[in-house]
Amino acid sequence: MRDAVFGWSLYLTAAVAVLVGTLLLYNVMQAVGESGLEIVARPFYQPVLVATSLAALYLAGWAALAIARPRDQGSLRVLFFAPVDPVGLLAAHVLAALAVYALFLLLTVPAFALLAVLVNVPLPPLLLAGVLASAAFVAPAIAIGLFISAIASTGRAAMFLFAVALVLTVGIQLGYSALQGAPPASPYYDALLFLREALRAAREALRWVSPLALLSEGLDAALRADWRQLIVSAVAGIGGGAVWLTLAWWALRRRGVLP
Repeated sequence: MRDAVFGWSLYLTAAVAVLVGTLLLYNVMQAVGESGLEIVARPFYQPVLVATSLAALYLAGWAALAIARPRDQGSLRVLFFAPVDPVGLLAAHVLAALAVYALFLLLTVPAFALLAVLVNVPLPPLLLAGVLASAAFVAPAIAIGLFISAIASTGRAAMFLFAVALVLTVGIQLGYSALQGAPPASPYYDALLFLREALRAAREALRWVSPLALLSEGLDAALRADWRQLIVSAVAGIGGGAVWLTLAWWALRRRGVLP
């Protein structure tokens, strides 16, 4: 946690989130000006979604190094001479990650509030409620990162596994979107149809385990005041995080503290 708070990576991620959010809001306002519309539907949804998604990716990457790097350096072995067990270690990393996420929100949400005042567009209180609940949505990102860190032998291996998981997640989303446009007249349509259905099933599964999908569903539910869906997304996030933390505990006990 000390490296995140006193380093530059967290603040760079927050700055990128605010910059991208500003560009997205600028595009919305420019489109409104060109079309002559006076009503903007959910102007801050995309900026906040991008910001929280970047935070989830940052926390997953941070967690992926939380155990693997100290194990690689030998400091994890020294730590376990103290009265520390795998449960305590994982719990400490989860609390540290949530504290880092709270700091990220303290950096970005006031910036979006200031931006709302400058462009005279309200920042919906319902969206802020979704932001408060978003800690549950990013919980699987933290837990997945800790699982990767627990099974990896080195920090480099952990980052490789994290990159593979990220590419697979993004590839499923992009692959399904691309195959939706396949013309029925194509000679490969039957094979593509099978692949598309497989990707669709994987995409539906990701809706319940992917932190990015949970963030999208949860923030959307908050804006629509759909409290039932918001609670379902939060429970899915907490449940998914618990499952991945259990796997991380098992991997840490099996893998041990040696490189």
